[in-house]
Amino acid sequence: MSDDIDRLRHEQGNIRGAYGMWGTDELAAAGAAGAAVPGFGGDPATIYDISANLAKVQQLAEQALDAVQQVNGKHLAGTWAGDTHLAATEAIQAVFTDLHGLSSALKDLHTPFRTYAVALENALPADADATADLHEVAGRAAKLTALGFLPDLSEYDRAQMAGLHQQAMGAIDTRVSTHEGVRGAGRTFSALLRDHAAGDARGRRLSDSPMTAIDEIVLAGAGSDWLTQNTNILSAAQGDRAAAALNGLDDTDRRAMMDLLSGAASPEHRAYLLKALAAGHPVGEVSKFNGLIAAHGDDPKWLASHLGPFTMDIPGDGSEDVRFDGTKWTQGRDPTCVAASTVAARGAVDPLYALYLTTGGHPDDPAQDDGAAFATRWKDETHRIYDDGRDWWQDLPVVGGKGMSSEQSAMIADEQIGAYTGARYENVQMAGADARFDILSRIEAAVDEGHPVPLSTRDAGEGHQLMVIGHQGDELQIYNPWGNTYWITKDEFARGDISQGDPDLPGTPRSVRLPQGVN
Repeated sequence: MSDDIDRLRHEQGNIRGAYGMWGTDELAAAGAAGAAVPGFGGDPATIYDISANLAKVQQLAEQALDAVQQVNGKHLAGTWAGDTHLAATEAIQAVFTDLHGLSSALKDLHTPFRTYAVALENALPADADATADLHEVAGRAAKLTALGFLPDLSEYDRAQMAGLHQQAMGAIDTRVSTHEGVRGAGRTFSALLRDHAAGDARGRRLSDSPMTAIDEIVLAGAGSDWLTQNTNILSAAQGDRAAAALNGLDDTDRRAMMDLLSGAASPEHRAYLLKALAAGHPVGEVSKFNGLIAAHGDDPKWLASHLGPFTMDIPGDGSEDVRFDGTKWTQGRDPTCVAASTVAARGAVDPLYALYLTTGGHPDDPAQDDGAAFATRWKDETHRIYDDGRDWWQDLPVVGGKGMSSEQSAMIADEQIGAYTGARYENVQMAGADARFDILSRIEAAVDEGHPVPLSTRDAGEGHQLMVIGHQGDELQIYNPWGNTYWITKDEFARGDISQGDPDLPGTPRSVRLPQGVN
């Protein structure tokens, strides 16, 4: 629709300048061109029906939720379910969480469908009438023209021409405003659909695995509850990769993996084992990983703090430090923002790597599972990736400089993130507000799937790399390798200032690295 609006605006300018005796041919041409721009699709009646059906399905989901809640109150201790030896209480709680998310989504969705239908219903006849007016103006203005471009003095009437000009301006203005209004309503509507598709599909992204449906629901939702739907240990993309990896195992490895899952102490423990498999580690490595974390398998807080840097806090809560054992995940004073944000992002998608950073592979060893030891490993890793990712000439005192380019960022994103998520990153430049707005949907889609998105900013010659790690509603969650996360609105991103008032933070987004094939 943006191309159509650009064409309408172009003809809007032509019509405004097409007046008086010497404007008859221009008014005829601009009126015809303005009328030729197609209208917008969509059938309000169909969308009203969808809204009504969603409301009915939401009532059924609420009834199912009530039924599960009644079962949840029964004494189920000692009862087991599924292929991975789930406690029945875990299964019921997971089903409750999944149904609660479905019911909430449906409750929120049927109203936007209706709102969009109303917008279409109001805009369609107005746009059709304006199109008809432009056709009429084009035909009548053509009759005032001779030889294709000169005014026909035998037909020309000053008052008639003035009236046609006013009619054309009103019609083209209406077409522009209706198209802009429908585009705005459509963007709001599609953003809501993307939000719900991202959050509500996670519980069904393991559905192609060889496990039972109840196992899939419990493991896909591990780490979340009905209040915090966005904290799943397995992202949507990781759920897909875990299911594919399980299906791809031979019989021996599949039995071994299922034994690991059955012996795990909690849904969170099982989910981290699947996350390790999704990151591409063979079953033998997953087994060794399990041996390192099994003693804490029933401690979700220990698992979360040792096996990933980020948590999805609530938008609007301000900046939150990212710490392990009191020590920040921060680049400090080093010029390693690209490498540091990439190391943290790999820790978020690869739990074996995160465990190495936090414990050196020695959980509970006071000399290794410690904030100071973590800081040393963190610094060593960021400098290793920084040094390996730069060209030799960048270290020369005359032509070199500190930091890494966007192209180098894309390269190490492939090596350090994409290798564990199955994605390949491409660098996308953003030159202005329109480009930033247009790229937002792709950023949202990527992080909704579970792909961290490197983001370069620049102001007054200073550059920085941040990492987009989350999306909720109208906001994006950002990891700053200075050691904190914070939320920005999409409007702030599009306007070009995500510094949150920090004068030391370059705030204008200039480029992103996006996983290819995610839209």
